[in-house]
Amino acid sequence: MEHTDPADDRTAALEEIERSEIGDPDRPPEVPRNHWSRIVARVAVSLGFLGLLFWRLPEVQLDELFPSPTPATWVWIAAAVGVHLVAYLLQNLRWSAVSDTLGIPLGFRRLLGHLLAGEFVSNALPTSFGGDVVRVMRQGHDVGDYAESFAATSLERLTGWLVLPTLSAVGLLLGTGYLSLGAASTVAVLTDVLTFVALLALLWVAGHPRGAGRLVGRSGWRRYLGAVHLGIVAFHGRRAQAVRVLAAGVGFQFLQCVSVWCAARALRIDEVTLVASLAFFPPTAVLQNFPLALGGLGVREAAFVLFFGALGVSHSAAIGLGLLVYVVFVLTSLAGAPSFARGGLGGRPRSAGRAPRPAGQPDVAADPE
Repeated sequence: MEHTDPADDRTAALEEIERSEIGDPDRPPEVPRNHWSRIVARVAVSLGFLGLLFWRLPEVQLDELFPSPTPATWVWIAAAVGVHLVAYLLQNLRWSAVSDTLGIPLGFRRLLGHLLAGEFVSNALPTSFGGDVVRVMRQGHDVGDYAESFAATSLERLTGWLVLPTLSAVGLLLGTGYLSLGAASTVAVLTDVLTFVALLALLWVAGHPRGAGRLVGRSGWRRYLGAVHLGIVAFHGRRAQAVRVLAAGVGFQFLQCVSVWCAARALRIDEVTLVASLAFFPPTAVLQNFPLALGGLGVREAAFVLFFGALGVSHSAAIGLGLLVYVVFVLTSLAGAPSFARGGLGGRPRSAGRAPRPAGQPDVAADPE
């Protein structure tokens, strides 16, 4: 069997990007518009989940969700917001490393503006599309290649599917009795295992020449999947870049767990330790990312009742923690409001009259940011 040099694979992949002109920069995608029926449906699902919790858990009372605040309460909430902001910096570092590997580098601050705008759309605005759409359109607008931007965002997100179950496994092993909590342990382990298996399956399909590799050079939506294939090939033989991406991903997801722990401290929920947050917030994050509820509202609270309830947390406190975590996410995402207000969904050029970059060619223009 003939063996090829990984560096040659990457070079051939970048040359293929250049030949196929993936992304068709002369025909930018249509700016997404809200479908109000979908927004209403997602709000209904969120309210339905919350209503089901209150119906099935009659001991839960609205006045028991949050204890009377103390000065320490506001300090811990501020800490949760601050930690989450730092987590965004690490997420942006991960996205930047992936983009660099794919040959579409942008300045860190500019990418951060796109990232925060996307988080603002995801968490603070009622939309029928996610913040990743904003990120793809804005980065693609800057570099002149929407398909490569789609690949960069997709691969950045996929690394979370590796990090989340790994952190959860560490927490489950470190926590005393965390693997013997009945349904809570079973759901957590199954979510972690299925997430990891799904990641392996997606990477195999996307990276195999007979999978997404067959879509390289095709037209329409297939070009975007072909770009993901070439993005995976671009990482072959570049272990330093892969390690950089994974390290930033571990830091990002770990700090999100720390933020949840800070929120638990704000509500004086002693059972939710940092180890408990590591064990059970990652599977919660996986479940709440399904595009069912608005911002994961309702799904997150139900997961907290299951997971943290098994640790002795009252149902009222678990629901209150879920709602506070949601508030923390919304408050943190407000940092993206100025960037979103300046550029809208699709962003705007960094300099007037700038021609789109040919597909596959790095953007080496000076970035004032």
